[in-house]
Amino acid sequence: MPALHLKTTECRVGVVGLYSAGKTVLLTSLVNHLDHHDPDRFRLGKPGTAVRKFTPLPPDPHWAGFDYARYRDALVHSGIWPAKTCDRAMYACRFARTDWAVSDCVLKLYDLPGERFADAAMLGRSYAEWSDHLLGRVAADTPTRTACEPYLQALTADAPDDARLVGAYRLSLANLILSLKPFVSPSTFLLDTHGQPAKRAGAAELAAARQSGLPGAEFAPLPADVRAKCPEVAGRFATHFERYKGEVVQPFLAALKSCTSLVVLVDVMMLLAGGVGMYDDNRQILKDLFDVLDPGETVLGTVGRHLSNVFLPRQWRPGWITRVAFVAPKLDLVHPTDRDRTLHLLKRMVGKLADHRDGLEYRYFNVSAVVSTRQMPGEPGERLMVGVPYRGVDGRRMPRGGEQRFGVSAVPDDWPADWPAGKYAFPEVYPLIATRKDYPPDQINLDAVLDFVLG
Repeated sequence: MPALHLKTTECRVGVVGLYSAGKTVLLTSLVNHLDHHDPDRFRLGKPGTAVRKFTPLPPDPHWAGFDYARYRDALVHSGIWPAKTCDRAMYACRFARTDWAVSDCVLKLYDLPGERFADAAMLGRSYAEWSDHLLGRVAADTPTRTACEPYLQALTADAPDDARLVGAYRLSLANLILSLKPFVSPSTFLLDTHGQPAKRAGAAELAAARQSGLPGAEFAPLPADVRAKCPEVAGRFATHFERYKGEVVQPFLAALKSCTSLVVLVDVMMLLAGGVGMYDDNRQILKDLFDVLDPGETVLGTVGRHLSNVFLPRQWRPGWITRVAFVAPKLDLVHPTDRDRTLHLLKRMVGKLADHRDGLEYRYFNVSAVVSTRQMPGEPGERLMVGVPYRGVDGRRMPRGGEQRFGVSAVPDDWPADWPAGKYAFPEVYPLIATRKDYPPDQINLDAVLDFVLG
């Protein structure tokens, strides 16, 4: 085995997904498998390929470290994932592989909140343009318009002031959350800059507890007639909008654009359980993000990337998003007979986002980062699973108990034309992971995702 490494490749991978899509689970399991690699349980490259010389590295400047050890410990001993202390984190490591002759890899995994996707439409737009864009979307969608009725009513007041408008807009954003519609912008209402998500509460309580923007600098979209009627209010909102865009949106999107690959988690089971409104919002949010990021590259860009790999130190090489892994997580919550259908639904939902983008390689994966269920024999047509239930019928977390048998919904052959929230059910279970730290959890296709993004 060669002892000398002549080349270091830096692979920067952005891992994104909406809240509770399983980013923390995926990253923790992935790092555990790299740190204690077993070629028989986590396959890379040719059969028998092993990870060598795994070394954790410090995070980049201005980035919080992804606290893998604490997350794994919390998972093992309490069955929950600790709340984040920030909304962006990264994990960096260096390793070699037995199938790499004279090279090694610096892998940087960026944990980026998918809630920020909803703000992507701010980039490249002025406050007025963003307002028109957002309110146009509200006007074109009846469920969104219904949720936003408190704000639409506030806009009709003779002399609306900042506080009244912001209060009504907060209430409308709370209604969107409770209606399972994730298009919430400014996204800090749903996930603040400390990484704390909105808690389960009624609309009024949510509206009182959250902020539409940054502390002391909140804003809401105004239509053209109100901007003309109330120029001072519009001016303050525009100032707050630009500050928010500079402090929250641009750093998030700059981090994404610096990546070489993206792992985009699309929780198919959550979308089926949440109804058609949640599906439509998620798809629109992803479309906005891809329009802004514009992944892929031209022929000239390909040449430039290869030249930079040859002549520039790895830390100076620019980022090009040339690979996207679309991932349907939590596969262990689906009955094994339906796993191929889950992958098909993922393709049907996001395929057109990546089609026709020159220089972009993309692939679809159905994944379980931690396998916590097993199939239970049943009568024909029954889909029975065994696991440790996580939530009761009231939606609250249950104390960790013993395994139970439960049924799951059949995954449809295609997305229905319409379906209500609650039609499909895939009950949550406690994660199953060994106490022994050098024994990573069972997984499905997580190794294939890593193989793909590494190229």
